[in-house]
Order: sequence, then C-alpha cells, then structure tokens
Amino acid sequence: MITKRIALDLKLTYNYDYALEDLLFFDIETTGFSADSSYLYLIGCIYYEDNSFHLIQWFSENINEEEKLIGSFFDFIKAYKVLIHYNGSGFDIPYIQKKCFSLKLPYTLDNIVSFDIYKKIYPYKKIFNLPNLKQKTIELFLKIQRKDTFNGGDLIEVYQSFIGKRRLENLRNIREPNYISDKPSEADILLHTLLLHNEDDLKGLVLISSILNYVDIFEKPFQITNAVINDNTLNIEFEIGSSVMTPFSYRLDNIRFDVNNTLATLRIDLYEGELKFYYENYKEYYYLPAEDKAIHKSVAAYVDKDFKVKAKPSTAYTRKSGTFVPQYESLISPFFKHNQADKISFLEVHTDFLLQEEHLEQYVSHLLDYIIKSK
Repeated sequence: MITKRIALDLKLTYNYDYALEDLLFFDIETTGFSADSSYLYLIGCIYYEDNSFHLIQWFSENINEEEKLIGSFFDFIKAYKVLIHYNGSGFDIPYIQKKCFSLKLPYTLDNIVSFDIYKKIYPYKKIFNLPNLKQKTIELFLKIQRKDTFNGGDLIEVYQSFIGKRRLENLRNIREPNYISDKPSEADILLHTLLLHNEDDLKGLVLISSILNYVDIFEKPFQITNAVINDNTLNIEFEIGSSVMTPFSYRLDNIRFDVNNTLATLRIDLYEGELKFYYENYKEYYYLPAEDKAIHKSVAAYVDKDFKVKAKPSTAYTRKSGTFVPQYESLISPFFKHNQADKISFLEVHTDFLLQEEHLEQYVSHLLDYIIKSK
C-alpha cells in the first residue's frame, strides 16, 4: 500500500460551524458501484493542521490490500469530528460500511458527523440554473479549475492497467535487479493519473464549500439596508452574512431576486387598484348589497332590514384602494384579496410598512421560502 502526504495551498471560503482542525474532507475511488463485486483502491482526505491544509492518500497497489487501506483510514479519522463529502451519503459511506461488514472489519462511521454538501445544496438547485449538480458542474459554476480530465468510471480501466503494469515491472526487477531507468515507469504514470484525480476531487471539495454561502442566504439571518418603491416595484435590499463568488439572478412570478457579493435585492411588482379586506368573524357582520361592503352588526342595527343581509365568508369585506404586494401565505396582517377563496393575499405598501423592519424581515423570509419551495 502506498501512503502519500503533501501540503496544499488552499483557502476555504466558507465558515463551517466547527473548528477547521475538526474537519476532514474525504473521497474514495473504487472499481465499481457495488461493494460486493468491486474493490476499494483509494481513499483520500484533506485536513487542516499547523495553519495549512494537507492531503493524505492511501492507495492499494493490488486488490489484496483493501483491509489495510480501510484500517489506515479509520485509524486516521479518530482525531476528527466532521466528515465532509459530496454525495458521500449516496455512495462513499454506504460503500465503506458494506466493505467493513463483508470483510468483518470492526469499524464504523457512526461516531463522526457526516456533512454532505450535495444534500445540503439540493433543495436550492433551481437558483443555480445548472444542467445538473455534479461536483465538476459546481466547480465550473464557481470558476474552479482542475488539472484532472478523467471521471471515476474512466479510472477503473486505468487502475486495472496499473495493476498489470506494476506486476510486469516487479517481475522485470526480479529478473533484472540492476535495471535502472531515468524515466517514470508506465505504472508510475498511471499511478500519478489515479492519485491526481482523487486529489483534484478533494481540492474541489474544499473549494466548492463556498457554494454553501448561497444556501446561507436562505437559512441564515440577514440585515435589511433599504426598502423603496421604484418603477412600479418594491425594492428591498439586504446584507447577507457571507459573500457569494458568482452573482446570480432568479425570477419567479412577479418576483426578481438578485445576489452579488454580500448584497441581495428582492424586486416585487406592485399591484395598483382595489382589493378587499375580509373579516374572519363574518357572523358578526351584515352585508350591504347597495354599497358592496360589510358592516358590524352593532352598526347594522340602524340599517333597514331591506338593505342588509347576514354576511357570508365571501361577502364579509370592505374595499380598499391602494398599492399592494403579494404574500403567498396569510402571514402578515392586515392582508387583502381579490376574492375570499384566493390563496394569494396582498399587503398594502405604505410608509409605515416600509419603516417596520420586523414586518419587512418577516416578508423577505417569506419570499425566500416561497422561491425555494415553489415548483
């Protein structure tokens, strides 16, 4: 088994909720998807020590070294609290656990926190407008470059070729003990290719952690900096807690959402006109057909019975003209509707509303939630 350690010049641009020294980024390489019919030949990790990142890789030079490779990995991870990966919940972790079971190895990953970047960003996939959420696609989105050009499937054949070449080279060394070459052997070239792919995957894993800054826009506190009406839209600007590397814009219905660096802006189209405010306790009201409005029964007592009827949920309203913005749940009151059964309600936009930071924050959180959850 080969163990490789090198120092790396890497910068992590996302603040995990753990000390850097507690984090372990990891990735595996196998000869197939099934742990029952394939082999684990490479495990790589990146860790933080002495104020810099380091890479360690355990590589099986033949398929008989699986147990030694797995044991070395589990001995190493005892010092860490968080295992960070990309879709490792779907492949890497189940694969290793199945290998430990089939090889009767006494190891478990139950004692370390598992953090899957893929699962974390998946609910927010539509804001990125990407063809897929593969790690290399995320790297391109974040303008991260890599040297490796292979994918995991390509490397299965490379590893098989490595084993064959290394076996031949070992036989030649036995036959020709004095053989010396000033060039890398064919097996060494293949080994470099295998290690480089895993190294670039791991470096990419550290660097794409910045994609989590986009998630934090929707999950972490923010600070509203401005709210104004401009060109028939309500513009709400707010500072997010971290900086995004690549600006983006997203449009949904009559909402536009823009993010650039640490500044986010929601632009909501205004509705100008008349809406209705519906009273919840409609049984306390009478409807006046001639005036098209409802009044409380205490006032209706003075109205002739020929000009009033008991209000129903659909007629217990008063009309209001003004400037409004939509809300997709009945969250902030008072709210107005076109019709009582409508799911979308509206908030009146006036000076008091723009100055009420608590309501603005509640409204922004509501819109961000709507953007993510809507189909």
